[in-house]
Amino acid sequence: MEGLSAFVLAIILVGLGLWTLIERRNVIWKLLGLNVASGGAILFLVAVAYRPQARPALLGLGPGPTADPLPQALVLTAIVIHFATLALALAYVIFLTEHRHTQDIHKLEREEE
Repeated sequence: MEGLSAFVLAIILVGLGLWTLIERRNVIWKLLGLNVASGGAILFLVAVAYRPQARPALLGLGPGPTADPLPQALVLTAIVIHFATLALALAYVIFLTEHRHTQDIHKLEREEE
């Protein structure tokens, strides 16, 4: 995926994820929307770091543009942290569903009062 198409897809994914967060009432759908928005943000970081014809940043490969390893490390860290957070949130939703017998956010908010 090159240049502009990656940016457009990243913006579409973030928009779709935020729309799901706003529109859906089910907690699982909200978590899936958050996952899609996070994927769009990660794709945006990859698109920003993309350099055409860049070589790996190793010594002795000769002159020319090299790929920056920092965005790659940040993206990998973001993926791992997001996966762990999503797993913890899903475990919490399972616990919440077992005790409150619903996943509807409006019913859960009314039960809090």
